[in-house]
Amino acid sequence: MSVSVYFSNQIIQIAVGKRGKKASLSNVYTTVAPEGSIINGIIMDFDALREHLRSYWRANNIPTKDVYLVLNSNKIVGRNLEVPNMNAKNTLKFIMREFSDMQREDEDNVLASTLIGQDRKSRKRRLYAELAPKEQLREFITIFMEMGIELKGIMSSEGSIISYASKHLTPYAKTFILQIVNGNLVSNVLFVDGFFRYYNSVRCFNVPGTQEYLDDLARSLNQLEQFMSAERITSQVEKIFIAGTSRDDISIYNQTVRDHGVESPCELVNTGLSSNPTLAHESQKALYAISGLYDQGSDSNFLKHFSVKREDAKTIDPMLKKSFIMIFTTLIVMLVAFGIVFSMRLSRDSEYEKLRDYNTSPSVTLQVEQYDNMTARRDAVLAKYNSINTVVETLKSYPVCSDEVINKIEETARGYATIEILSFNADEGKVSFSAKSASVNDIYKYIDKLLEEKIFRTVDHTGYTYDTSDNLYDIHVNCTLAERVGQPEEE
Repeated sequence: MSVSVYFSNQIIQIAVGKRGKKASLSNVYTTVAPEGSIINGIIMDFDALREHLRSYWRANNIPTKDVYLVLNSNKIVGRNLEVPNMNAKNTLKFIMREFSDMQREDEDNVLASTLIGQDRKSRKRRLYAELAPKEQLREFITIFMEMGIELKGIMSSEGSIISYASKHLTPYAKTFILQIVNGNLVSNVLFVDGFFRYYNSVRCFNVPGTQEYLDDLARSLNQLEQFMSAERITSQVEKIFIAGTSRDDISIYNQTVRDHGVESPCELVNTGLSSNPTLAHESQKALYAISGLYDQGSDSNFLKHFSVKREDAKTIDPMLKKSFIMIFTTLIVMLVAFGIVFSMRLSRDSEYEKLRDYNTSPSVTLQVEQYDNMTARRDAVLAKYNSINTVVETLKSYPVCSDEVINKIEETARGYATIEILSFNADEGKVSFSAKSASVNDIYKYIDKLLEEKIFRTVDHTGYTYDTSDNLYDIHVNCTLAERVGQPEEE
């Protein structure tokens, strides 16, 4: 049996089954990690997370062989690429060049890619390529090693779910949305004409099971429609596949979606999941973990290129060979010298005894213990420093509503509308403001300009209203800032 583990925040999902091109599911486990031990796929408390996993693994008798990890983290970046047919080495170089604008050092990161299509006429492959920090992956490898488990692979949640949808959902619809509900996190995957185009994740703040929660899920679909509008995609969404909600909620959710202006029908995901009715709902909720049971090719495994690096390091150049010869010659000379020294040592046993007594004396032993204690304290302080540094790096990734962002909003509105900043939600990175204009067309031209700005990840707006007091049309706009926008540039 194979095991696929999904990590994101506190909820950890584990799928057990047979792995391959046609996987099968035997069981699903869900556990909640200690609070604050893992945030956005980043380990914050190594020991707490390891001990929780170790005890849960043993309590449920989960297999320890053939274990794969599916990781959701904002530290892993992905891109849609068209790559010419090349050998593996040149393909890696081509992909790395595409990530050159990320300002990351090659030796600190590792690549993975998932094949999502191929154009035989142009002889190009469509890949979803991803770049992950080695140190982040190394921490997960270490946790499982200390549990006595050697990971066979690490895949990103985005690449894994995109591959799953490409293989199992495109036969039923070419232009569709896969919506995965996982507690307060909802993820949407957009396919257009059989090819992946867009992925987003939105955090919901209402209680699951309420109408307000369903409204949050439906609003996340509006962002995909805005993307399609901005990209001038004319294909109509044929279906919305839902994973993570019960069959009883589908009819209610269908109506909620229509109330938000989305006419596409919703249906539960039932492809590639367990045929066991007792696992039906659990398997939908654990779709990310289940996607890891499907063999997506060795290139999608981040660990493959860890091993490639190690093989390169084994290559011995001619200078190193000469060094080995010199070392071997020196070893022979040393063996001869050892014979001489050994004979001299026999005559110095009494002096050796004096030195041994000194090393085992109470005063020396006490000094050694003091040194060991200081070393342990130093290591503890260093571990705390690394944890604090990780938190600081995570905070730096959040956007800030700076004067530069406000100036960009006002500059974009010039000639179309007057704006008034209403609020900024730091948790969501969302700026809310009101735009007024005498012309409805000018307001929507302004919205189109906002969609073109790279500093905004999403632009959401309500319908306009007409204010009779000043004879202007008014529309409320919510702009979610992209990562690091507004943060001061690092020196």
